[in-house]
Amino acid sequence: MNNIVINNAKIITPKEVISEGTIIIKNGVIAEILLEPKRNQSDDFMVFDAQGNYLMPGIIDIHTDAMDYEINPRTSADFPIDVAFRELEKRLCGAGITTVYHSIHLGYRDAEFNLRSKYSRKQVFESVFEESLKHTMIHNKIHLRFEISGNEDYELCFELIEKGYISLFSFMDHTPGQGQYPFDKYLAMAEKRGLTKDQAIAELERKRSRPRISKEQIRVLIDFLKRKNIPIASHDDDSVEKVAENHDMGITICEFPINMETAHRATGLKMSVIGGASNVLRGGSTGGNLNATDAIANGVMDTLCSDYYPPAILHSIFMLFEQGILPLNEAVNMATLNAAKAVKIDNLTGSIEVGKNADLVLVNYSHTFPTVLKTIVSGNISSKYNLKSQPVFEYSNIS
Repeated sequence: MNNIVINNAKIITPKEVISEGTIIIKNGVIAEILLEPKRNQSDDFMVFDAQGNYLMPGIIDIHTDAMDYEINPRTSADFPIDVAFRELEKRLCGAGITTVYHSIHLGYRDAEFNLRSKYSRKQVFESVFEESLKHTMIHNKIHLRFEISGNEDYELCFELIEKGYISLFSFMDHTPGQGQYPFDKYLAMAEKRGLTKDQAIAELERKRSRPRISKEQIRVLIDFLKRKNIPIASHDDDSVEKVAENHDMGITICEFPINMETAHRATGLKMSVIGGASNVLRGGSTGGNLNATDAIANGVMDTLCSDYYPPAILHSIFMLFEQGILPLNEAVNMATLNAAKAVKIDNLTGSIEVGKNADLVLVNYSHTFPTVLKTIVSGNISSKYNLKSQPVFEYSNIS
């Protein structure tokens, strides 16, 4: 049943938190938002008491690497893709994520070598897309992360896009000496791997000398993506010049800027600036790059994604609120409405507003620890947990 009444909830809207409100869902869509309980009855509605817990929009995670690691949790350890898809969905749903953009890499030879999977990259894209068309717990989409040194896969990008598999596209460059691996940091990492400085520099030069697609090829691909109305992101921008160039080519999303200057520049150009919730939750970048919390506090980062740890988003929302960095509604927007705007689905979802899909999460926040009680996707309840010993559901009639 996707006709539901949720009474007695702290409703988090884009601009405020309604302290004791009611949501009415009809045919999977938010039909009404009320400031008092709905008491008239109808057999067509399921009614339950939220018991004063927070009701927020479902989280939209536009960048998570979780799918590849669900398929290949260890080197050469391949699991069936359909099993990986279903098991990952359970965890994403339990983390309050109602829309996910599975971030699947292409052309990234180092990552492929590390996984040593029996599956081709094309197989992974095809299988994940096929699974997304079946009965699912949440909304599943694909974010293609293309490494610009993956010349051999350039044409495959067009094929996957043409087939309708791709909902978000990003350009990556993991060549050391720039981006998230500047020269000094790369040398330090190489030393930890047991390489001498000369060996590290030789390795660096080999990786730098790899052929990569040309700027003209990038422009052709961007033009194709724009014709298909697919949002485009950059990745690990480390200079204001790089941000400006990307913006001029039609890229609208700046993922994981490396420093405050690039985040400022991207914000000034009205790009969506994406940071990792894992960075917020851990208190900084694993590589010593931009601290996401500092960027948010300075108003130069507007969207959170999980990056590599899906539970981090919900915890980061409440951490930003608890630390007084953002009001709760604005912290929630970072993982919901702002993410939806970045990928052009905000007309459908991303906020608690009349006419939008009923993609919602009921959250208990006690002892500074947020817990997902229910995840509702298009009016369908995917998770059901009782609060204490009290029955959550109260089957009655509402009009």
